[in-house]
Amino acid sequence: MRRPSAWMFTTLTLSFAALGYTTVFAATENQPATYTVRQGDTLYRIAEAHHLPLTALELANPQLPNPNEIAAGQKVALPTTYTVQPGDTVYLIAKAHHLTPSAILKANPGIQPLDLLVGQTLYLPISAASTTAPPPASGTVTAGGTSASAGQPASTQTQGNRAQLPQEILTYAKSFLGTPYCWGGDSPKTGFDCSGFVEYVFGHFGIQLPRESHDQATVGTPVSPSNLQPGDLLFFTDTDSYASLYPNHVTHVGIYTGNGAMIESSSAHNGEGVVIVQNVFQNPYYVSHFYGARDVIGS
Repeated sequence: MRRPSAWMFTTLTLSFAALGYTTVFAATENQPATYTVRQGDTLYRIAEAHHLPLTALELANPQLPNPNEIAAGQKVALPTTYTVQPGDTVYLIAKAHHLTPSAILKANPGIQPLDLLVGQTLYLPISAASTTAPPPASGTVTAGGTSASAGQPASTQTQGNRAQLPQEILTYAKSFLGTPYCWGGDSPKTGFDCSGFVEYVFGHFGIQLPRESHDQATVGTPVSPSNLQPGDLLFFTDTDSYASLYPNHVTHVGIYTGNGAMIESSSAHNGEGVVIVQNVFQNPYYVSHFYGARDVIGS
């Protein structure tokens, strides 16, 4: 039987938080903090001996001028190990340890950010020597500021984190520029369709959205075009038979990046897939098919 993934416990974790309990994001205790380099050692050999990803070891030692040149007697910091807890996402773990989600992903090549497993070990690119019990994430925020429920995207963030989140989402989204379009695709490996791209990007930050654009257009808080903020979702309708299957006729979604632009995955644009579209509200097609915008971050 497959072990439960961490996001499956999000609702339970949020319920505990509402009762006054907190989720403690604790690193593994009693782990070695440093390693003294021996003659003939390389970072690769040290990582292999301690069963660590090489990238995690390199990132935990930014003080090394050249990671390929280490000397006997030198102290090398070992990264912190972390055990995934119920309700965890890469974004929440990163914020609790003052890291970026991209740093955790680089330190843990091969992990599935949308499918963390409770009990799974991650390596945090910070020295175990400098790690004390990290602060718990606090404050419950859900799409549109409503309480968590089935079909509502939810994440746990501090007020300070909320201000940073839209830009972090956009930075992550832009890392997929050029990923091919694939109808029904929802990962970088397969390619993305429009809603699969949005679901994947926001899911990386613990904001769970419905899979299809017509459902995504029902969550969060409506936003008028004059009040759009980076990170808001833009929805568009069509008039074909496929669109008529849905009451709102929404068939397309993109992420607003600011200054009248959005990032989307589309079969248009010569099949480029994930692209940034400039001057959305000056484009006759997008203007005539615009359905509305939603804030699903709660900013």
